[in-house]
Amino acid sequence: MSRRVRVYEGSAVEVTYDVARCIHAARCVRGLPAVFDTRRKPWIEPDRADSADELVRVIETCPTGALTYRRLDGGADEQPSADATVAASRDGPLHARGRIVVVGPAGEAITRGTRLALCRCGASASKPFCDGSHVEAGFSDP
Repeated sequence: MSRRVRVYEGSAVEVTYDVARCIHAARCVRGLPAVFDTRRKPWIEPDRADSADELVRVIETCPTGALTYRRLDGGADEQPSADATVAASRDGPLHARGRIVVVGPAGEAITRGTRLALCRCGASASKPFCDGSHVEAGFSDP
């Protein structure tokens, strides 16, 4: 699996974007279009947010964890929920929330995160992560 990770540093928040984990749910673009604008290069400009708290609130709505952040202003980093949960979305991926560790076949940790979307259609080029291929593949829940 090819991993392309980009880091966008602002004065108060550093935003990390993992291309392989993005399913283009667009919660970031709808939630804070001044910061997240796919027509612009760079498409993420953290300092365009009115506040660091507003920016991290929107990042935490990313269902896949493709967007994460590190506070540079002394604010608190994202805290996973106490309980880990996995929920199947209708005709889509498994959404995992909490303190999640994905382990590979050899027992190695592939990734750790607080928000993940895991492929269940088998078509993703970014397995075990969902890349949105279920839409084109016509994946349907039985």
